[in-house]
Amino acid sequence: MRALLRVTALAVAVLAGCAGVVPSGNYFEDNAGGPIVATRAGKVQGLDGDVVAFKGVPYARPPVGALRWTAPTDPLPNVEIRKATQYGPQCMQASGAPMSEDCLFVNVWTPKSAVRTGARLPVMVWVYGGSFVQGNGNVDGSNVARHGAVVVSMNYRVSTLGFLAHPQLSAESPDKVSGNYGILDIAQALKWVQANIDRFGGDPRNVTIWGESSGASAITALMSSPRSAGLFQKAILQSPGSWRQWKTLAVAEKDGMSVGPDIATLRALPAAQVPPIRNTGGGAAVRSLVEPRVIGPAADGVVLPAQERDQYLNGHPTIVPLLVGNNTNEGIMFTGGYKVTTVAQYQSYLADPSIFGSQAAEAARIYPVSSDTDVRTQIALSFGDDQFWFGARGLARLYAQKGVPVFRYYFTRKQLGGSGPDAIHADDVAFVFGESKLSKAPYTTDDVAISNAMIDAWVHFATTGNPNGGLIQNWPPYQLQTEPVYQIDAARQIVFGPRNAELDFIDRMRASARR
Repeated sequence: MRALLRVTALAVAVLAGCAGVVPSGNYFEDNAGGPIVATRAGKVQGLDGDVVAFKGVPYARPPVGALRWTAPTDPLPNVEIRKATQYGPQCMQASGAPMSEDCLFVNVWTPKSAVRTGARLPVMVWVYGGSFVQGNGNVDGSNVARHGAVVVSMNYRVSTLGFLAHPQLSAESPDKVSGNYGILDIAQALKWVQANIDRFGGDPRNVTIWGESSGASAITALMSSPRSAGLFQKAILQSPGSWRQWKTLAVAEKDGMSVGPDIATLRALPAAQVPPIRNTGGGAAVRSLVEPRVIGPAADGVVLPAQERDQYLNGHPTIVPLLVGNNTNEGIMFTGGYKVTTVAQYQSYLADPSIFGSQAAEAARIYPVSSDTDVRTQIALSFGDDQFWFGARGLARLYAQKGVPVFRYYFTRKQLGGSGPDAIHADDVAFVFGESKLSKAPYTTDDVAISNAMIDAWVHFATTGNPNGGLIQNWPPYQLQTEPVYQIDAARQIVFGPRNAELDFIDRMRASARR
């Protein structure tokens, strides 16, 4: 499978006792068939260029058979040189191809000069979004690497195979908990980085974990966990869906029983036939602002010791320099299809217990509508404030209060070369990877300049903990008195406390819901 000879237990024992199978130091061979690097699990051969790429490198054993719904473990060594020239399959999800349960792979992009000379460049580890039910790490990190970083992406388990909690799984676990396998996969990929990235020209002591949407949420979840200790030194959070309510382990196990009562039976099913997790608690016809995700992290008391916001405010989260921000209209992607189109329907929507409930009257003042044409916009803004802006501001405030460097941004570049709709959720992703479409109409030279400035700032932050020093020179650190936020657009400026009135209302609403 995938041009890899998986060794037997006997071969593993032989390899473990043989000196020189994997060189103890860095090893790089500029081979005609592609560059070769020796990882701790064996040699991998990638794609040549000014930036060399290594794709589909295992960072854990395949989570199949008896390893389905278990914590990831180190990969088996490979005897032969492994071809690392194609992305591995994405993890099992509702759609997309190719996909496989054998999906725990990393991809690495590094300047050829860095891996050849054994440089120690900053490392940027990308975590994709997808609401914990879809997505993959098959991005192109070469543009970012050209700015002076080693870029890593990974696939991690999503949907039922990534987040199933179940009483029988908890019973067999050494920690007596279950679920959160996707979060543990991300931690395992970071462990692979710590063990191997120096062989690719990266500095394991200067790792920035970086993600968007639920990828950023997975990062903040991991930062609330003792499992994150020592794995990274900085974090970049684009539109994090953080500080939301998680399921407790008991509720997650109950919902997991909807998949099936017997784990042995479920493990025997082909991966594509594993049923989805159902929310046994019901839910509104629209996405709730107060109920936990159907699929996602759970506060199990071990991997995730407590509810996320409580852990940040009262526990011991990982404290590292932070770059965090939001886009103009984070909500419309999620609410655009709601069948709420009139003022009367809007009033009922606000009063729904899964939305603002008893706070509906104040919500109507904070998010006012004067006609039916306002309804769609105000629903989207209130959703974005609650689900994305609130956690981002909360983290920025908390980390600034703790005295670590924090840089907050506001991405407002309109679509279609600045002439289209407002920036929505995930519009910034193309800009931070420098995708080729930005160089084509209707995108403009301004879009290319914005992209280059963002990549440069992101790499500067990964290098030094400060995004200034290159194409951006005037991004102020976030501080509590004036709350400066760097607005990213064709004309960049500083704004102070954007959407604070709305976010203060969300804070009061959530405080009321906790009482």
